This record gives sequence, structure tokens and C-alpha cells, in this order.
Amino acid sequence: MHKKILALLLLLALLVPVSIGARSLVNVSLGFGAAYYPEEGVDFSNGLENPDNWLFHGELSARLAFLQAQALVFPIQSDEGGQGILLVGMGSLSLPIIGSLLSLELGGGVGLTYVPTTSTDSRPYYILADHTEADASAMSFGDALWRSPLYLQAGLASELGPIGIRLRYLMASKATLSSLVETKEWWSMFNLETGAVSLVLSLKMF
Repeated sequence: MHKKILALLLLLALLVPVSIGARSLVNVSLGFGAAYYPEEGVDFSNGLENPDNWLFHGELSARLAFLQAQALVFPIQSDEGGQGILLVGMGSLSLPIIGSLLSLELGGGVGLTYVPTTSTDSRPYYILADHTEADASAMSFGDALWRSPLYLQAGLASELGPIGIRLRYLMASKATLSSLVETKEWWSMFNLETGAVSLVLSLKMF
């Protein structure tokens, strides 16, 4: 009798956390967040009070089981003072640690910076991985994407009902898709240039 009760209690102890933390097979969510992007050479804590080191962004995320796709949109300001956008498309693995309560996210993608025309005298352009500006009328979107920097991410995510919270470290690499194909040195993607800590609050759409 005691063995049956012990076995039942053990089964409940295993099933209850799983049922509480179980996550859905499909998750499509819309999120908004803030990324802390300190200037090079600035101490991490010293730059927290500088509003110029913060970027607000939106993102759309879709997950199927362990596979996840994300689109991040960062409004930015170019060196000339024009307003532009940084579009980062990423694919990642979302690996549950404790059901939906805690997941590990690891992935990578490409980030494209686009500055639209701001006056009659200026033309829209892309900012490439080597920080050069390429006229959007002279370069196709695909070519610009090919020569834009790769991005890597590592983070933790939690789903609490329809609400999601994501804490990630987003890293910009010096490598591009073009450089990886030309050199065939895939490890060069870990030659990182900058990094940002991002906190995102998202709402599950379905």
C-alpha cells in the first residue's frame, strides 16, 4: 500500500510541473522591447543613464516546436542625422528547459540597415558591413543583404500564458554571407564587432 502511494506521489511530482510549464506547439507573437547598446570603450554600467545608448524596437516571432523565426525592426539614426531602420531576420532554436517557463534560444541571421530619402537632394541608401553607403537605386535588396553583417543571439525566454518575456544578447559580426562563401571559413562569424542586451515583452497572437 505504501509503495503504491509513494509511486502515485512520484508520478504527480513529475506530471504537475510538466503540465504547468507545458508550452504550445505553435506560437506567433508580437513584441516590443529596449536594447542597451553602449558605445565602444564605455563601461557597461556607466552608459546606462545615456539615452543615446538605448534603442527601442519591435519584433515578430513565430515558433513551431523547437524552430523559431524572428524579424526585428530597430529605428536608428545615421551619421548624417537621417532616420533609418535596421531590419534583422533570424532563425533560432528554442529549447525548453522548464516547459514554457524557461527556454534557451540560440540563433543567427542577417541585419540590413536602410536609410530612406529625407530630402529632395538625398537618395535612399544601405549601410553595409564595412560601414560604406550604397545607393539603393544602384544596388538590389538581395546584394545589400549579401553584404550586410551577420547577427548572433543567445537568450532566455519565458511564456506565461499569452505574455512572453525574452532576455537576449544580440551580437553583430564582422562577417557577411558574402565573406563566408568566399573564404569558406564559417567560424569567422564569431568575429564579433558589437553587442547589445535586449529585453522584450511580447503578446501571443495565436
